[in-house]
Amino acid sequence: MHRLIMTSSTYRQSSVVTERQEQLDPANRLLSRMPMRRLEAEELRDSLLLLAGQLNETPHGPAEPVSVRADGLVLSGKRRSIYVQQLRKQPPSLLESFDLPAMNPNCLQRTDSLVAPQALHLLNDSAIREMARGLAGRVLEVAGADASRQIQQVYWIALSRPPSAEEMEICLESLNALAQQAKPNSQLADGISTTDNARKALETLCHTMMNSAAFLYMD
Repeated sequence: MHRLIMTSSTYRQSSVVTERQEQLDPANRLLSRMPMRRLEAEELRDSLLLLAGQLNETPHGPAEPVSVRADGLVLSGKRRSIYVQQLRKQPPSLLESFDLPAMNPNCLQRTDSLVAPQALHLLNDSAIREMARGLAGRVLEVAGADASRQIQQVYWIALSRPPSAEEMEICLESLNALAQQAKPNSQLADGISTTDNARKALETLCHTMMNSAAFLYMD
């Protein structure tokens, strides 16, 4: 049944709304298009870890325990979300921010909120920035110092598509501006001092991609 549904023409439609669809099926009750949706909490967390090259895909076994950081955020390790320990008083902060169902009371239907703390979490959490550094490392291994190839690789890894000409132009301008603004002797995640402003600029681009609607929403 799953194969039949997922290979059907209805399921594989684009979410682009044409003028005719807007007239004949404005609420999409006839399933004339795929409804756009944001990644659910577990999908988002696992996707971020996968982008960073940090996802532990080992199946089975006991749940991976959570840990509480000094600032109060609850971290959940590197395994897939289905294997993360679920504690009523210590839900993983990233999952909780993106509407992980509460364990008490029982959840009959997930909420789908769009609130400022979600964007702030992705923007300010040091764990997310660490994942951005991991993505930048993956990109550098393939693209080297070529800025155009770096941008191509970021888009293919994060969005499974190449950048448009306009996106490429904007990203090149942004990388150049960020590299000029980056401070020398900054500390990378591994503690190595560096003057490579281009890498810091790439890390910022990767962090921006992780915060983008193109990544967060299924189109």
